[in-house]
Amino acid sequence: MELRQLTTFLAVAEQGSLRRASARLRVAETALSRQLRLLEQEFGVALFRRHGRGLALTPDGVALRERLVPLLNGLAQLKTDLQSRSGEVAGQVTLGLPWLLLERLSTALARRFIRLYPAVNIRFIGGFADHLREALLGGEADVALLFDPAPAAALLLRPLLSEPVMLIAAPAAGYRLDQPVPFRQLAGVPLVLPSPRNPFRQRIEALAAAQDVPLNLRFEAEALAPQKALVLEGVAEMLGSVEGVRQELAAGTLCAAPLSAPEVVRTLYLAEPRDRPLSRAASLLAEAVMAEIRGEVAAELPG
Repeated sequence: MELRQLTTFLAVAEQGSLRRASARLRVAETALSRQLRLLEQEFGVALFRRHGRGLALTPDGVALRERLVPLLNGLAQLKTDLQSRSGEVAGQVTLGLPWLLLERLSTALARRFIRLYPAVNIRFIGGFADHLREALLGGEADVALLFDPAPAAALLLRPLLSEPVMLIAAPAAGYRLDQPVPFRQLAGVPLVLPSPRNPFRQRIEALAAAQDVPLNLRFEAEALAPQKALVLEGVAEMLGSVEGVRQELAAGTLCAAPLSAPEVVRTLYLAEPRDRPLSRAASLLAEAVMAEIRGEVAAELPG
């Protein structure tokens, strides 16, 4: 068994097809197929099954991935630690970011942090709080920014800033940043929200139940982009952050107002695992992220 067979397995599992994995790894599909075949022969089980859109993991494949990810992350951490011992800040750091901050922070970190530490390789993961929390706990991410994460003894959480939740709509709604709208107004607008397992949606639904406000849920979308597309189309309104629609607000293609009665506020935390000490590169990156959030981003968030 070779390390490249294991990394090939993870790449194909993540991409769901040999073609996409080949493009990502820049290795011929035939070579990838051979690596997978050798790995299956080594374990004596089938790791993938074919379907109309590509490849899916078998139960044995799922079990291998769950055991393999922390092992390979540990090897990467060991490499980073050994490089740091030589005095060089180097290695790969995986940073989890909320969708609404992904583009902004990835650009800022590439512009500033990488210039200071060119030997550091940053891998960005975008997602909502529950996905990023699982990435931290599962060893997929080193550090992450989370909005109102569920408490976990395994995570160290540091609050960075708080912001009001906005009701965001097409310009015809007439919302203004300086004129809050009552929470009960949600009953009269078509909403797009994340899936039921999303902690932010669960919080909004709990508040609605407590206020006896029936929500008019018309669409579900996990990522920010499809939510925003529906709002731009004028078929739904969304709950979110000024930061997520900053450009649209400036262009006048969307409008927003904070919620009141009750006011809804969410807090952004820097999270890291308690059971895995951060490498020097990860610690420096965490400090850079905090500086960016408390500086540029915080300056543009109301409240």
